[in-house]
Amino acid sequence: MGQAGIGIAGAVQRRSFGQELKTFLVRFWRRYPSASVAVVVLSIVVFATVFAGIISPFEPNKAYGVRLGGLFEPGKNFGIHFLGTDTLGRDLFTRVLVGGRVSLTVGLIAPTVGITIGALAGITGAYFGGLTDLIIQRLTDTLMAIPSLVMAMAITISLGFNLWVVILAIAVGIAPYASRLLRSHALVLRSMQYIEASRAIGATNQRIILRHLVPNSWAPWIVMLAVNIGNAIVIEASLSYLGIGIAPPTSSWGNLLIRAASYFTDNPHLVYAPGLMITIVVLCSNIFGDALRDMLDPRLRGAD
Repeated sequence: MGQAGIGIAGAVQRRSFGQELKTFLVRFWRRYPSASVAVVVLSIVVFATVFAGIISPFEPNKAYGVRLGGLFEPGKNFGIHFLGTDTLGRDLFTRVLVGGRVSLTVGLIAPTVGITIGALAGITGAYFGGLTDLIIQRLTDTLMAIPSLVMAMAITISLGFNLWVVILAIAVGIAPYASRLLRSHALVLRSMQYIEASRAIGATNQRIILRHLVPNSWAPWIVMLAVNIGNAIVIEASLSYLGIGIAPPTSSWGNLLIRAASYFTDNPHLVYAPGLMITIVVLCSNIFGDALRDMLDPRLRGAD
């Protein structure tokens, strides 16, 4: 009887969770229709890039004999080149999908690393104040004085042209802005009563920062991450376009653009395909980031 009761309670809980999720999705769709469409589009792009090997029968780095083939060019042995072929006869559709893996990886990891480092530095400086905060803020001001693209260019030229160096270069440019934003948020939190109560009962500084200040800073943290996904992809594309990004044969949307630029007049689809993907992902991530900011900020949140 007891096990039956537990089973019924679990079923009710599962139904309740399903109903809450459905209610949340319906409410999100009604309040933020453009952001909902953006999420769907981003999900399709991510799915296509992850399962590129299943979607396309061609290898990304293999030449198939047809150079600069047009749209829907029949394959020499099998399949159809939906977006044609590049200057070496490689299938462009496959390379755009595989290049999306690299660009999306940069777009997700670089902001995550940069915002995490900057946020922890800003929160730590706000909590301790004094000399600690002064040193962190002067370092932040120094990094903010250098444009993010210039900073990324200097790092990639110094350390090399590979995926992880590009991620590091972009993260360094994002970190000071995250530090400044999260510091201002932490300055408000550190004067709250629950922080003073934690100090009164003998909680360590590390515990207060990690168990109270960091969790209560998730809202601006997440919003900044969503907004900077597009920025990271644009910076990666800019570095690749300048020839100091991810080196061939690894494909990304940026280095696909630079190879296609010389053939734009006769083969514009070589430029339009990666360029359109960059535009779609950046636009959708910014739309979703704006909706997420409105949803998590109580000052911008309307009545349900």
